[in-house]
Amino acid sequence: METIDLDGAGTPELIERITAAIRANGRITFADFMRMALYEPDLGYYMTPAVRSGRSGDYFTSPELHPLFGQLVGRQLVEMVECFGDNLVTIIEMGAGRGLLAEDVLSVCEQSWPGWPKRLRYVVIDVSPRLIERQQERLSRFVSAGADVRWCRTLSEAAPPGGLTGIIFSNELVDAFPVHRVVMRQGTLFERYVTLDGDRLIEQEDRPSTPALPAYFDQAGIVLPEGFATEVNLDAIEWMTTVGRTLRTGFVLTIDYGHAAEERYAPPRRLGTLACYAGHRRSETPYVQIGRQDITSHVDFSALARAGGAAGLELTGLTDQASFLMGLGGAEAMEERLNQCAGVQREVELAAFQTLLAPEGMGRVFKVLIQHKGVPAPRLRGLSFRPFFV
Repeated sequence: METIDLDGAGTPELIERITAAIRANGRITFADFMRMALYEPDLGYYMTPAVRSGRSGDYFTSPELHPLFGQLVGRQLVEMVECFGDNLVTIIEMGAGRGLLAEDVLSVCEQSWPGWPKRLRYVVIDVSPRLIERQQERLSRFVSAGADVRWCRTLSEAAPPGGLTGIIFSNELVDAFPVHRVVMRQGTLFERYVTLDGDRLIEQEDRPSTPALPAYFDQAGIVLPEGFATEVNLDAIEWMTTVGRTLRTGFVLTIDYGHAAEERYAPPRRLGTLACYAGHRRSETPYVQIGRQDITSHVDFSALARAGGAAGLELTGLTDQASFLMGLGGAEAMEERLNQCAGVQREVELAAFQTLLAPEGMGRVFKVLIQHKGVPAPRLRGLSFRPFFV
């Protein structure tokens, strides 16, 4: 079990709040620790003005690696919008980061239809005031052109009372939801808590804080082997349930890194998938640089599909990112782009796009889950290749 001296372990005021919560309760779940580390107002990792992604941040997202990612996602969204005929469609992006993906998607919409601002409404949902400011600045030209672009803090605020007709999509959102950490000991599931030993943070194993944790595995028919440690993202289940109930007619598109259950709980991941990122360096130590490093875990896409099904969403398909992008014409789009480049720029462009497709990295680890509700099962270009079972 990990033990960390709190002196110099991160943002002092944030550490004080975390230790106060522990002293008030004796201990907290790792999910509570992660929630404070990432989302504590004005102090959490995502709630401060510091640059988090890109070359000067801690990690790259797909839209930052190459603009073709956003353009191809835009193609898929346009194909979905076409399923609604001439009706006004709302596209909701949850967790828009610096707004690069939104910019690329809106550019594709702009190129796809004459008078496009009357065709759709684009809503960004985000909780970070700093990110919202950057998004508004980046998307200002679309607003000036008459596009209906709005910002909300919650899905309930964004959707009409009778339910949403449209599309709810996200990229690298669910992996940053707070997770519970569990381990199997002698046939019994234990949870890992965070507590204090003097001025040190330590982990402590005890019975689960909620019956939802063992139920998570029981409902999936998963029996963890002895000593198997992993994460349970109950917030992801709640989120997908809310999404499914909010959507009256349309699609849900979820892009993130993770696996279907059979792979998610396979022996190679017996120590869990929790990872931390700072300065483009990966570690597995969440109790250092608290408030200054990202904390993530791989998504269980089978659990998302199950939760969506219980909320009325039908499974359209699950595939990996490489297959998704190639199905949308990624090879042809890249070839066209390369024909306009030369020398070093051509090499840079090609290397960046290949990173999105790499079978040993983003191309396979990142998955694309599409669900639908209230529309006939569609044939979508993004699911042309290699659908998975969940």
